[in-house]
Amino acid sequence: MTTVYKSFLAVAVMILILASAGCAELPPGGESGWSGILSPQKPQETPEEVMEYDPGYLTRVTPYPTVTSSMTSPTLSNLPVVTPTPDTYVTLYNRTAWFVWTTEAFAFDLTVPPLLIDFKVEPKMITREVRAKSDYKDRKDETYRQTFPSEDSWFKVTVRDRNSGAIVAENGFGKLYSADARKQIYVGQSGNYQIDLTGNDVKVYVLIRAGGV
Repeated sequence: MTTVYKSFLAVAVMILILASAGCAELPPGGESGWSGILSPQKPQETPEEVMEYDPGYLTRVTPYPTVTSSMTSPTLSNLPVVTPTPDTYVTLYNRTAWFVWTTEAFAFDLTVPPLLIDFKVEPKMITREVRAKSDYKDRKDETYRQTFPSEDSWFKVTVRDRNSGAIVAENGFGKLYSADARKQIYVGQSGNYQIDLTGNDVKVYVLIRAGGV
């Protein structure tokens, strides 16, 4: 037997061995037994891992032991009735009205401070059409509608000392005042006061209260 023939025979035997090994059945499930090691599956995140957030208001403590041997029904108790806390202030004025170049004045002798004046303003709204060039494509002139409070809308509350006429407190909406819709005036000293409400082109809710009468 020549050397070339021996080499050819050895190669043929190796090919037969490898072919027979390739016909072996895979483990059940159609995957190699090594797949779990080579490509481990990423564990699914739990909601606690994703959404955990502790702002620090609660302190962790040891839970109470759970009683499993007792089969008695729990005793139910009625919740205590919560009585709403009454408003400690006396309402002097509570009204919503339109002011069109309107002025109202009220006198009040404050003996039990404070004096609180809350108001909420809804100004007259104006809608105008404005022509401007578009920012897109050929920049043609476009017509835009804009809605904003009227420049003629304003409201003012003035608290004066009735004896001297001096202004004790003052606040408002529009003109010299900010456009905040909700505001409050606070007077903390007793006295004989005059309250002036004046404005134009506004719908105003006014609530006036005092510590006592």
